[in-house]
Amino acid sequence: MKRQGIGIGIAFIALCAGISLAGILTKDRDFSENENRYLASVPKFSWADFWSGDFQDKLEMYLNDQIWQRDGWITVKTAVEKLCGDTDIGGAYVGKDGYDFEKILPEDVDDTLVERNIAAVADYLEYCSAAIDEKRLSFMLVPTSGLVLEEKLPDHAILFDQRAYIGRIAEAMSGYNFISPEEVLREHAQEGVYYHTDHHWTTRGAFFAYQDWCGKTGHTVRDEDDYEVKQVSDSFRGSLYSKILDYDSVYDSIETMQRIPTVEELASAQMDGYSITADGKELEGIYQEEYLDKKDKYAYFFGGNYGEVRIEHTEKKGKGNLLIIKDSFANAVVPFLIEDYDNLYMTDLRYYSGDMTSYIEENQITDVLVLYNVANFISDKNIYKLSRGL
Repeated sequence: MKRQGIGIGIAFIALCAGISLAGILTKDRDFSENENRYLASVPKFSWADFWSGDFQDKLEMYLNDQIWQRDGWITVKTAVEKLCGDTDIGGAYVGKDGYDFEKILPEDVDDTLVERNIAAVADYLEYCSAAIDEKRLSFMLVPTSGLVLEEKLPDHAILFDQRAYIGRIAEAMSGYNFISPEEVLREHAQEGVYYHTDHHWTTRGAFFAYQDWCGKTGHTVRDEDDYEVKQVSDSFRGSLYSKILDYDSVYDSIETMQRIPTVEELASAQMDGYSITADGKELEGIYQEEYLDKKDKYAYFFGGNYGEVRIEHTEKKGKGNLLIIKDSFANAVVPFLIEDYDNLYMTDLRYYSGDMTSYIEENQITDVLVLYNVANFISDKNIYKLSRGL
């Protein structure tokens, strides 16, 4: 028995030594495509960092990031935790029917930041209302999958009170078109309105929210049958999969919905073209095919996020110009909005630092849509830029 224990100890030491040696011999990685982030590099030593503990923290982060076969070890760890019945893994919840969920606890929410963001949007919309009819100013606040699909959350999951924040924001925006598509998304929940392993909504989810927006802003509400649905990928594992790394996770499909031209449009060639520029660089189209071969397949829409995207029709029809102040959820909605305006301008305040007040006049904006996922809105530290200079 004693020899057996010694043998196990030697095997464990040999395993640790082998992993360490493999880590030393393996070149450090700069970027993790799976986690979509840059990995820690060797920290630079200084006595000041050593005595403060910063050096040790950075060293621990470096060793964790650069451990040999890091993704594989996390996958094994997840499998063991699931066998033990755990559903809180890697900072996310493993739910029912293959759904994973963002884990955002009540204590994760900074109420001071929330109030600052609400005030910034309210001030900006008030500024816009001096030149634009309030009926043409909209705020769409997209619920997370944890609210719409709450019956698929694991038992005893704890999340922030999303409905309370939606209610607070709705009250502050009562003078404008406030749209919370929770109800319509719930109605279509069984049709796949959110990805299983990513925090974003699907093309179908974005479409149903677009219908809701059309109905509340006076635009033509088109039926789902007016579009051709095309599956472009069946192997998407998103941001929540990257947290959990569950070998048993489902693969999601990515779809596009292209409106079918009417007979009249085909006869008169009314379906005109448009150009797209992202941060000054011209894009060939909305959909960036190369991202279907990469981990971050949601970037198929426009190629990801930019400070500014300009979509300009070659032929103007007096439909006005829409400014969309947005997060990444808007990327799946904009393809539906293109036909409703002569020009669309998207700004993502995480990357855009221009003057948002002069933007209205410079681009002859006639409509404004603020579109955020509620989790992003309450945590984004860049929304203050809207009220800068007011």
